[in-house]
Amino acid sequence: MKILIYFTLLIIFACSDSAKEESNTSKPFSNEIHIDDDFYFEKGIYQVVDNVYVAIGYGLANSILIVGDTGNIIIDTTEDPELGKQINLEFKKISNLPNKAIIYTHSHVDHWRGAPGFFEEETKVYAHSSFQKGFFDQNNLLRPILTERGMKQFGHFLPENLKRGHGLGFTLNFDFEQPSVIYPTNFFDEQTSQLSVGGIDLEIQHTPGETDDQIIIYYPDKNVVISGDNYYMRFPNLYTIRGTSYRDTKSWYKSVDAMRSYKPEFLISCHGPYLSGQQVIEDRLIIYRDAIQYIHDYAIRGANLGKTPDELVEEFEYPSFFLDNYDLQEKYGKVSWSIRNVYNGYLGFFDGKAVNLEPLSAKNRAKHIFELIGTKEKLIAEINKANSSQNYQWAAELSDVGLLNFPNDDKIKNLYSLSLENLSLVEKNPIARNYYLSEAYELSNKIKPSLEYTVSAEQAKNIPLDTFFDAMGPRLDAQKAKNKLIKVGFNITDTDEKFGVIVRNQIAEISNFYDDSFDVVISVDSNTWKGIVLKSESAAQAIAYGKLKIVGESVKFLQFSSLFNND
Repeated sequence: MKILIYFTLLIIFACSDSAKEESNTSKPFSNEIHIDDDFYFEKGIYQVVDNVYVAIGYGLANSILIVGDTGNIIIDTTEDPELGKQINLEFKKISNLPNKAIIYTHSHVDHWRGAPGFFEEETKVYAHSSFQKGFFDQNNLLRPILTERGMKQFGHFLPENLKRGHGLGFTLNFDFEQPSVIYPTNFFDEQTSQLSVGGIDLEIQHTPGETDDQIIIYYPDKNVVISGDNYYMRFPNLYTIRGTSYRDTKSWYKSVDAMRSYKPEFLISCHGPYLSGQQVIEDRLIIYRDAIQYIHDYAIRGANLGKTPDELVEEFEYPSFFLDNYDLQEKYGKVSWSIRNVYNGYLGFFDGKAVNLEPLSAKNRAKHIFELIGTKEKLIAEINKANSSQNYQWAAELSDVGLLNFPNDDKIKNLYSLSLENLSLVEKNPIARNYYLSEAYELSNKIKPSLEYTVSAEQAKNIPLDTFFDAMGPRLDAQKAKNKLIKVGFNITDTDEKFGVIVRNQIAEISNFYDDSFDVVISVDSNTWKGIVLKSESAAQAIAYGKLKIVGESVKFLQFSSLFNND
């Protein structure tokens, strides 16, 4: 298999070896590069054409440099500012021109979080307009659960000796102190947009796929396409186990077709190697988009026949073009997850079987199963039997039954942990393996993840203020808000914005309006309010120093403030 992979890579890179050798700061892929289960690369700056370079192996995502006549364009920035700084220093050896533009291909953190390492005084930052929703959902509305599940997916807290990568690279450089957010200053609103920076003309296409805000970038003078995350050398993550809104598979394969339409000579993925040669690129993209469409159409056909997601997964047979195809190895996405995602995206949670309209809760089902088994000793015997016969999934499910009935039983916790470890040993998908192991080690207290996330108003100063207000609805403590009716207006003094928050019927209605009927009106500047929300600044001190002024019933404001969780 390693011979086959190496031969494949020789074909991929043969067309561009001579171009890469032109630069002293870049280097060609050598025989030593590791393309294996870890998808690990020798860290370096690789030249694609005379003025286009890609940094691979620094972080989870690549970072790309296009050198113009009067300035540089940076495309994606990795997940960490220190990594971004390292890459930028290498890029500056190639071109010491100012970084005129940073372009985010989409709103996943590994593509924008490292931007402070590249940002300069006159840098403009570009993204598609739908970036704003993706950023809000991931980094505000759903940050706690996505962080918890994401850390399991990437094996972040596992011991070093158990870290074997996660499909798109070896590690995710991430800590829980948010760096200054370099938020986009300019947004693309059209399906196709033109951008001219530093003497470089680019075409930007909005191409939903892994995210709704995904873009691909075409550099016509060099016939280069930058794919974002709509293509990488792994079966695509049509669903991610950390959680995501529906990834529209139909849009995704049509987005791959958009790449094909340019007939590029070079295709730069934002993860892993780039491709060279029109025919090589066309052949690989055809198979990639066909695989995505096959999953989409298979799920739709099965749903129309009344099949449930479980049945569709169980009955799936891989078509011949899947087998032994390097780009379709399930080392990041998985077919089974993808089928379920398509079904749920079109039809929702209900599988069409009446018994599943109001299913028993996991706790109640576990109670009834335990009653059938009879005793804890018999349950433990069945778990051991399942593990001994290598029926690890059943062992894990029985362990879950046990833990729901006996939540503090250490023996069952350890059996559950063992069952998940066994599942990890037979799992070929790296992120599934990481998830099994992370949960196993938490159950057995071998790791104790700390998910406390810190961010200051200074770090968040570039985030639009309406993002903070939009998050107040889900952060309302509904029990505390019972029987409350409080109306608070906000006058943001430095931006001349207005917001109204009405707590009513255990919900918080957010608007850009308040009037004389409101109980309280707060006058405060945007950074002070961000600091109060983020708990890096005291509301009492802000009042004492005159940075926050209250018109109306102060007691109402104190009651209002106590109703919200800021975690």
